[in-house]
Amino acid sequence: MSADNGASPNPPAGPPPSPYLGPPTPYPVPPQGPPPSHPPRWAWWVVGIVIPVVGILITILVGRPGSSDGDGDRNAQSAPSTPVQSSAAGDSDGKTQSSPPPAAGAEKWQKVYGPAKATAEQSISGTYVDLDTPKEPLVLNGGGDGADLYFGSANGDPSISVPASANNLAPLPDTGSAPTAEACLESVDRNGSYTASPVKRGEQYCLLTGEGRIAYLKVITMPDGGVGGGILDVTVWQAPGA
Repeated sequence: MSADNGASPNPPAGPPPSPYLGPPTPYPVPPQGPPPSHPPRWAWWVVGIVIPVVGILITILVGRPGSSDGDGDRNAQSAPSTPVQSSAAGDSDGKTQSSPPPAAGAEKWQKVYGPAKATAEQSISGTYVDLDTPKEPLVLNGGGDGADLYFGSANGDPSISVPASANNLAPLPDTGSAPTAEACLESVDRNGSYTASPVKRGEQYCLLTGEGRIAYLKVITMPDGGVGGGILDVTVWQAPGA
């Protein structure tokens, strides 16, 4: 028999041992990216300004004349026509009149007369002719003073010569048409001589006269040693203002 010391023979039972052996193991958390970025507030202000400006520019470009075929036609039709002013004198209605352009190859020289005939005398000594006259060639019966050419056959062959042996006579090619004064002057400057012999029917010559006129000569008939007189067709020009 055991002594009773007032203590319970069996100590009170404590709570049952817990199967929990430590702190709970945390579940793995998947990595997360940075939080989504939001545009700053000033960016929205910029967008709000740029969009209206772009719209205004598009409106201006579309409304420009010639931006499209349709717009160009409408602008061309709606634009008022402005008369072009001209420096030419206008009539009483305000319409301008322009002078016609000068004809191609217009001559600067002025015709004095011609074609006019110069007839050589039926003389073996030939005939002197003055071309610096108002209306027609002048045949000089008294000699060669003031003469621009000699036309005769004193040496047996029909010839045209220039007094004082001046190199003022030049042959022309047989083109079938009369030359201009400028063409005659150029021919004398390039091929001038003082005589042509023998001359033949149909031949053409240019001559610079003593007073600076230009003469075109065409042989119609040739003198024949006192038997028959020769005939020249003559056209004479003078320089403007002469």
